[in-house]
Amino acid sequence: MRRSVLSLCAALLTAGCSGRHAPPRQDLPEYRPVGSIVLAYDANHDGTVTRAELEQGLRAEFAKVDARGKGCLDADQARAVNQERWAKDQSTYSPLVDFKGNGCIDFGEFAAQPRSLFEQMDTNGDGKVTPEELRPRERRPND
Repeated sequence: MRRSVLSLCAALLTAGCSGRHAPPRQDLPEYRPVGSIVLAYDANHDGTVTRAELEQGLRAEFAKVDARGKGCLDADQARAVNQERWAKDQSTYSPLVDFKGNGCIDFGEFAAQPRSLFEQMDTNGDGKVTPEELRPRERRPND
């Protein structure tokens, strides 16, 4: 019994070292930094996103998808937004969620993820995300 277990382990190790590698996956989405979500709201294209630019962009997006003007997205509208987001960028996709569980997604729920990202990226709390804050920090050996 011990000999067969050792033989099996040796065979598995040999197969793993055979130099054959799986081909790279071609179906993976292109990676985009999470900061690209916030940067999309840079209305004047100066590389800095202010809280006002973020809010203005979010309100315009919400109004566009809230075609009925009810201030609330129903399940079909949310599904359409989620499908569009997924098709646009799978690497930073974050679905709309009815956090309140009331059958509609209001503006606060719609804006939750970009607002949260903005707050995290605005490291000095000055109400704007600058190019320096958009770039990931390089790790130094002692960090």
